[in-house]
Amino acid sequence: MGMKIDRFTLAIILGVLLLVVGAVITVAVTGGRGWQSAAYINEDTPEAVVHDAFLAAVRNEPDVAMSHYSRDVLEDEDNVPFRDRFNYYDSGRSARRLRILDVDINEEGGKAYVTVAIDNFHQGGLFDSGTSTYRRTIPLVREDGAWKIDTADFLY
Repeated sequence: MGMKIDRFTLAIILGVLLLVVGAVITVAVTGGRGWQSAAYINEDTPEAVVHDAFLAAVRNEPDVAMSHYSRDVLEDEDNVPFRDRFNYYDSGRSARRLRILDVDINEEGGKAYVTVAIDNFHQGGLFDSGTSTYRRTIPLVREDGAWKIDTADFLY
């Protein structure tokens, strides 16, 4: 004598199976790629500079990141050497997403401010994973005809 499943239970089982199939297809198509596979924008806009600096930090590419910072930031002897600060980010245990919220450009003063939200997803055990989001405003300046980040703060 077989077990009989009511329609509600069958609908739940089918719904779960559809979600699992959708997740498998999504991972198969994207390869699970995130910021590690994102492309640099390479444009001279404040938001593109912030995006590309963030991507370089996630990829741990200090030379690329340094190209997006102003001379004042790179030459400040009071800061830990810029390249040494890249060891902080561990991409093996967390994932990050950058969202550009606002861009305020003052062309006459050669300054811009890009407000971003950075979402950090931390993986762990059953009760050890989580998400944190923080907002910050990043100042940029025009230097040699290009936008450069004018703060020593990293996009952590």
